[in-house]
Amino acid sequence: MAFKKILGIGLAGVMALSMAACGSSAGTSSASTAAGTAQSDAGEASSGAGQTAKGDLLIGVTLPSISSDFTVAMRDGIVGRLEEAGCKVQFDSADNDVTKQANQVENDITMGCDALIVWPVNGDGISSTCKKAVEQGIPVLGFANKIKDATANNVAASDEEMGESVADMASEWIDQAFADAGDKEVDVLCITASNTPEAVDRSTGMQKLAEKNSKVKLSTAEVDWDSPDQSRQLVENSLLADPDIDVILTPGNTVGAAANSYIMSASSPIEDKSKFAVFTVDETEEIISAIRSSESNEAVLRGTVSMGSIDHTVDQLMKSVQPLLDGGTFVDIQGDAVKLNAEALKEK
Repeated sequence: MAFKKILGIGLAGVMALSMAACGSSAGTSSASTAAGTAQSDAGEASSGAGQTAKGDLLIGVTLPSISSDFTVAMRDGIVGRLEEAGCKVQFDSADNDVTKQANQVENDITMGCDALIVWPVNGDGISSTCKKAVEQGIPVLGFANKIKDATANNVAASDEEMGESVADMASEWIDQAFADAGDKEVDVLCITASNTPEAVDRSTGMQKLAEKNSKVKLSTAEVDWDSPDQSRQLVENSLLADPDIDVILTPGNTVGAAANSYIMSASSPIEDKSKFAVFTVDETEEIISAIRSSESNEAVLRGTVSMGSIDHTVDQLMKSVQPLLDGGTFVDIQGDAVKLNAEALKEK
């Protein structure tokens, strides 16, 4: 996801769509809007979130995939808000294939979309196609992960930064739970993924834990981060091979939830749950519930890195979109990633 940095970001809700053709005049006028107008519109974005679009804008939306509860929720949330604003939506899922996503953007151009929102499978891989849209007067918003040639981008922290935040949370927990441990006496399994560039970046950030804490003995294992079954099996096999593992880092909510589920199951070899931790990225109801339960060791998922709730993430997206609906164009919005553990959740 993503997702990142959907949104990530962590989360739940965005897109079930409707298709319709409409003229390209709105896209042409948007493209000619001056940068100064975009800046003034940006300041009014949040207060104008309830307004409707001027005319029936057709907005093409493409996501990397809808293979998890999080991305399905993001799809539903984004599409719902755009339709509430008076837009028509052409939605596509790229199935984690950058070539397929490029073809979807090409199709959106051909069918006369007035604007595009692209959550890229790969920002660099989709950039030239998005540039083509912009050159034809169709503004493009890069969402969750930056697209160099987009009109504007709506992103939170980078995926590598989110992965490093996972490492930071794990390091703090290790220092508390294993205060007397010596060098390389705490076994950490870092579950990596390479399904998407975002997964790779998160994995890179998480592995910095070994540099941050001398107590850590780090090992890695690769998984399909969209597969709960593969993730649970990997955790089971890893603990059979190394029953001394104390901490597991995961790149996304699907892997994190699967790891927690296995550790808390009757077949888990981990007896003292208070001395075990899982950390992940993304905020979903399941993840948040597990983190709250971890305070009493009824779960071992002790922290996540969130771009905010689904509603918050969609609200942030609409701050980039509202100037377009008001007759201008998309504007940049930079969000923040937040570390959430049981203590932080008491304040929510």
